[in-house]
Amino acid sequence: MTARVLPANLGQLERELAYYRRECNDLGARLLRLQEEQSQAFREARRSRTVAKLIREAYRLADADSTPEGIGMPMLEMIVENTLCDGAALLSLDPALGPGYFRATHAIGPLGAESMPPVCIPSPPSFFFTTSRTLIEPPAYELTGILRLPYVLWAFDRSSGHAVIIGNQSESNVSRPFESGDQELIEGALSVYIDVLLRKRAEVELRAAKAAAERASNARSRFLATLTHELRTPLNAIIGYSEMMAPASPYQLTLANRQEYAEQILGAGRHLLALIDGILDYSSIESALPSLNPEWLPAERILAEVASMAAGAGHRRGVEVEILPTEPQLELFVDPLRFRQVLHNLLGNAVKFSRDGATVRIGAERSGDTVVLTVRDTGIGMRAEDIPRALEPFQQIDSTLARSFGGAGLGLPIAMGLAEAHGATLAVDSVPDQGTTVTVSLPRERVRFAGAG
Repeated sequence: MTARVLPANLGQLERELAYYRRECNDLGARLLRLQEEQSQAFREARRSRTVAKLIREAYRLADADSTPEGIGMPMLEMIVENTLCDGAALLSLDPALGPGYFRATHAIGPLGAESMPPVCIPSPPSFFFTTSRTLIEPPAYELTGILRLPYVLWAFDRSSGHAVIIGNQSESNVSRPFESGDQELIEGALSVYIDVLLRKRAEVELRAAKAAAERASNARSRFLATLTHELRTPLNAIIGYSEMMAPASPYQLTLANRQEYAEQILGAGRHLLALIDGILDYSSIESALPSLNPEWLPAERILAEVASMAAGAGHRRGVEVEILPTEPQLELFVDPLRFRQVLHNLLGNAVKFSRDGATVRIGAERSGDTVVLTVRDTGIGMRAEDIPRALEPFQQIDSTLARSFGGAGLGLPIAMGLAEAHGATLAVDSVPDQGTTVTVSLPRERVRFAGAG
């Protein structure tokens, strides 16, 4: 026999069922809120741990012996590993490309840094992220195009011009969507990278400054040693011969002796004057540019005057100075005294280090819109690795030859400094036992051809 439920009992059951349904729904909602709160707390704790880990590992990287350029990829690998993202990139503003243009310096993901084209972000935000609800409009359009990933997290430091971006291919329970709370994570990663980068750059600058100071100290030591020797030698000769020629001298000198000693004193005095002039010239090179008084001069006349000055020294050793054919209309806008000194130093070196009976050639010729002046000899020459030393002050490639010919190693440095003061470039090409060629290239604004329209 089937029992029948009275209508009153049926209504009570329905009310009880509705009550329990509401309670179940409330319980489910509270459970979801609790899960969300737990998830949020977990994400915040994980972000803090990630930032702390990045800082710890980044500064361990900073303590390693690496260059500023070498820390980018290890730093990016740490970011990717700790944030579990699909791709990441470090970028920097590149003013050479134009305002707002970023260039990727390092990248991990679908594209490498070399394959990433520069991206223009006219008003780059300091912080930005995209989710499935983000409208694809600037700057989301430009930022998602960097990594070719739809969900990105971006931070930009305006003071340094550096930026970092990470991205994911999808959003899910595993790959959670980015949110505003991730600002601490991405900005912390960027700040650590910038701090380490600046530290490495400071280390490089410090090492460079230390090396420059050591070079300056060595140059000063060489200068003092060279100067002491170069000054003492002629001074000893002057004092010694003068004492022998003094009226109270015990030496009985003939007229021939006195003439010989007077010539020795004169030669030593001239050598001493030349040495002091060289030192003064070198010390004034830094202020040479503002003191230049350029004027238009025929190149033929400049070469002829310089060759005439060097001919005397060449005649004593049988070295001929030859002027190569030069266009009569060619004129140079140079300081008459200073530019002649450039060529005089170069020609003097060429004569000094040429073999007896050799020929030294000097000339000027067109090279496009510019003019190249050349001093060429067939003398002792030097090795390629010695050329940078020859261009430094107080350097003597061969001390034996330097003592034989005299000088403190200032000819080439003075010539190079004065040439650069004219906006010219000086280059040296040399081969041992075959000779040396020195070229001075004047810029187009210092060259003209008389009568040219």
